[in-house]
Amino acid sequence: MQQNFRKAALWVFACGVVLRVALALVNSEANDIHMNMIKIMAYQNRIPEIHEDREAFQPKLYHATVAALLKIVRPQSGRAETILAQLVGCTAGIFTLLLAYRFFMSEVEFSEKVRFIAFSLLALNPVLIGINAQATNDSFVILFGSLAFYFGWRFFQNHQIIDFCWMSVATVLAGLSKGNGLVIFIAIMTVFAIAFYRTGDIYFRRRSATALYGFIFLLSYLALVPSLGPYWKTYRQYNSPFVTNADPALLTYWHVIPASERPGIVDSLFTFRFGDMLSNPQRVNRHGPYPLHQSSAWSQLYGRTHFVHFDAYPPSWQVPINDWPYGTWARPLALTIGRVILLCALLPTVLMLTGLLRSLIAAGRMLLAAQIFERRLTDWLLDLTTVGYFVFLVMLFLKYRDVGWFKAIYVFPGFLPLLVFFARECDHFYVWLKEKKALRLSADTIFTVLMFLYVIDVAFLIGQLSLGVAYQLLHAA
Repeated sequence: MQQNFRKAALWVFACGVVLRVALALVNSEANDIHMNMIKIMAYQNRIPEIHEDREAFQPKLYHATVAALLKIVRPQSGRAETILAQLVGCTAGIFTLLLAYRFFMSEVEFSEKVRFIAFSLLALNPVLIGINAQATNDSFVILFGSLAFYFGWRFFQNHQIIDFCWMSVATVLAGLSKGNGLVIFIAIMTVFAIAFYRTGDIYFRRRSATALYGFIFLLSYLALVPSLGPYWKTYRQYNSPFVTNADPALLTYWHVIPASERPGIVDSLFTFRFGDMLSNPQRVNRHGPYPLHQSSAWSQLYGRTHFVHFDAYPPSWQVPINDWPYGTWARPLALTIGRVILLCALLPTVLMLTGLLRSLIAAGRMLLAAQIFERRLTDWLLDLTTVGYFVFLVMLFLKYRDVGWFKAIYVFPGFLPLLVFFARECDHFYVWLKEKKALRLSADTIFTVLMFLYVIDVAFLIGQLSLGVAYQLLHAA
């Protein structure tokens, strides 16, 4: 049985790779336009100032990598440049899959079935596949954030120097890829602080060793990320290291936010409009009327996590409209797929949130009982990383009062710890279902249908974009 699940996981891995590469080859758009900045770096040999381009505030590890490749390969068309940039992100996505396969199939202690399900939910997630096929820096921060967590998980268990070195390198690279890479740095530093103040610690025999590791980690990060990233320069110019293209300081690039996406805090953070998502399983990005779920932050996060067409963006990714030659049958089919995905995704979401809540309650009880230092360091890393990414989203919303900032891609660097919580609870769930054959079969069916529709969702998008490419070629001929 163990070999069967490992073999099935390899097939899922292969499917995930094929979908990513295929989508990267037919896609030509991204959520945000990073190619302008990449071309400036490649062909003008300079780093653009923040006011020059909408994405110039971003850390530039991804952009510098693609720019270097453009200098070497010298593509002959703008489309070829974009495809090359997309394949760089696609490669990062494939390495993320390799990491997830190793983590779930070798590192964590769950049943083989649950390991397979957890890995498949990551490998086949349509939104993750979609962002891996775009020319953006998100795939880099997802890869390096996941690597930092993976080696942190190993280091806080085994105290191996090699794991510490890789954890430090990955954390620095995450910070140089995108601003949300800072979350994993804060989580790891907090775990170091907990480890330092522990007594009778089975992981670190001496406080001096803990202090030395923590100091080296902190020093290497502060020595590299603020200076090589834009943070120190941005702080000197705008009195904040975290300026974005939505900040008042860059009013030239201020985008108009729909009134529906500037609701109150209660309406945004304390609602989950699932029924409205089933009625309207996509966002409206231009002119209304806007669906009710678009004012609910958690509804947006849920839809943007599981259905690649939910965002209706980039423009070529939106569900086909009835005016298109195949829109009369394709649109209702795509929306039906989305509705079933949102229904099926409730089970893994509830299990994941239950696992997270269970862990946070256990942490709270230890805190109240003054037993905070008796908890495993890996559990603290799980809690702090996961909560950190959710807090990151809430802070973005509170700063800009824009529900549109609740994007799944911002929490995807924390995908591994989220799925650990899912796997823990899923193991308990299947133990409870051991003697309940009908319910166990129902759960298996839900997971199977969800993974199948994940693939169909991406395959539909690939076909949709392929028709656009074919039309352009015929029109050019």
